Amino acid sequence: MGARFALADPQSRTAPLALRRYAVPIEAMAALLGAAVAGLLLMAPLDLGWTSEGPVLQLDLLVLNMPRAAAAGAAFAVVSAALVVALGRKTAWIASSGSAVVLVIDRLWNCDAATPGNMTTANYIDSIFSGILLGALAVAVFGKPIATGAYLIGALSAILIADQTALPPAGGRGNPLIEWASSGTLPVWLLVLAGALLVAGIAVQQPEPAGEHENTDLAMGPILSALILVTATTLSTEWFVQHAGTPAQMGVAAAITIGAALVAALLLPGREGTLVLLAVAVANAGSAVIAVPRPDWSAPFPVLAVVAGLAVGRRWRAPWIALAATAGLAVFAAGTAGIAHQYAVIPVLGVILTALAIGFCFGTAVPKTAGSAVVALAVLVVPCLVVALRGSSFGRVAYSARWYRDPHGAVSAVPGTVALVITLGCAAGLYLLWRIRSPRAVSAPERTLPPRVIAVPDRTRNVLPQG
Repeated sequence: MGARFALADPQSRTAPLALRRYAVPIEAMAALLGAAVAGLLLMAPLDLGWTSEGPVLQLDLLVLNMPRAAAAGAAFAVVSAALVVALGRKTAWIASSGSAVVLVIDRLWNCDAATPGNMTTANYIDSIFSGILLGALAVAVFGKPIATGAYLIGALSAILIADQTALPPAGGRGNPLIEWASSGTLPVWLLVLAGALLVAGIAVQQPEPAGEHENTDLAMGPILSALILVTATTLSTEWFVQHAGTPAQMGVAAAITIGAALVAALLLPGREGTLVLLAVAVANAGSAVIAVPRPDWSAPFPVLAVVAGLAVGRRWRAPWIALAATAGLAVFAAGTAGIAHQYAVIPVLGVILTALAIGFCFGTAVPKTAGSAVVALAVLVVPCLVVALRGSSFGRVAYSARWYRDPHGAVSAVPGTVALVITLGCAAGLYLLWRIRSPRAVSAPERTLPPRVIAVPDRTRNVLPQG
């Protein structure tokens, strides 16, 4: 039976007209702030000053579980992205808003009675629901250029700032703005603002098309890719901090990192695994840079550098140049390790170069599907091999005993050298990926959102003449 398609009635749209006019800025602000909150809570250490008087064993357990909580959050980010893809964009906004509400409740519940026991639980809650927020929000905004750019700026800037947090000064605190921006104790008003913007993002969404054959399959490629990366990184780094010391052990750990990155990249559609390989390389190179101590006036530089790197990368699509820049960052880290604590300009320059490299990597190879992008963000969240190198002196995966970068810690060129080896390995992996995957292979979108249509019977066809 013949059928023709007509556009749906515009009156069926449910978003209030006043809000629809501001849909683009609302979605962009929600994406920016939501991704920033998720990145900070996933990466930043908890305010351990709250528990300095607590039992040593419980405090040590809290610090020990920080990298595991981050790994759990990274895994939940990818799983949530894969799940909400099959449920639609509006469901992604609802999941993001629900996660923000849980984060607000958790912060209000634990802000008055902070003990090592409940802070360990709060750390896992923050990490898991921040991961869900990060993953669902990626699906909500991908395909919308302005909102996608805001999402990447918020997520990458937050991860970078939290990763390069300095050890708080003894007997006092520094700049209050920097204090809450670089710690897991975000103010409640900021979480409430993020949640309100995400709820507004729900309100401005249009009804999704009721296609005849909707794709409701679960995207298993990103899930398997993330599980391999997160599991291999977590297990190898925890093993490494207990057995580090010989070049052979470093080589084995680096080989595991490179192999897991290549397998994870191959599990993603087309050449979208390119960003995963770039993320593995830049995560290790950035962790090798001596980033502290830094003056307070340098705080805006990482954000500005991330924006600049994303802009250049989006305009100049050159993954090989991104790898070359990452290798240069690793060489910089190794070459300045001995003098970084003597000159304040070196940590500032290191942070700027790291932000530029991260922004350029994500800008030059941003994938078409949200799931692949979240896998690459998960790489930045999980503590990498170079972080284990810095924590091997006290037997845990961290920069210092309290999960901060220690401005007075021992320095060495070894982390930068290992980061350079991993970057070269990722370059080899990228070469193999591009040889295996044809340049004409286009990644299939996770869910196609065609124009809303309705079927109308065609009564003009198959009309037989009378008599």
